[in-house]
Amino acid sequence: MVTQVALAPKLDTAASADLRKALVAAKDDDVVLDASAVEMVGALCLELLMSAGVLWPKAGHTISIENTSPQMTDDLGRFGLTPDTLLEYAS
Repeated sequence: MVTQVALAPKLDTAASADLRKALVAAKDDDVVLDASAVEMVGALCLELLMSAGVLWPKAGHTISIENTSPQMTDDLGRFGLTPDTLLEYAS
């Protein structure tokens, strides 16, 4: 089964609990993250996304990101990442 997860516009500390809940709810599924609405990426949500990129393949599932907004791409660049390297351990 594939679960679509729409990322919040502000991926800040306040959004981290909801992001975590969405990821935990989809832990037994392949996941597609929709990043089209993202306007800001903070460190805590970034850590959750990077962790998911490691954990999903270890569990035998895939995780991917699509429709990355220009602002998310810019924010990832500030962390030395790109949309392609964010989930670099994902299969």
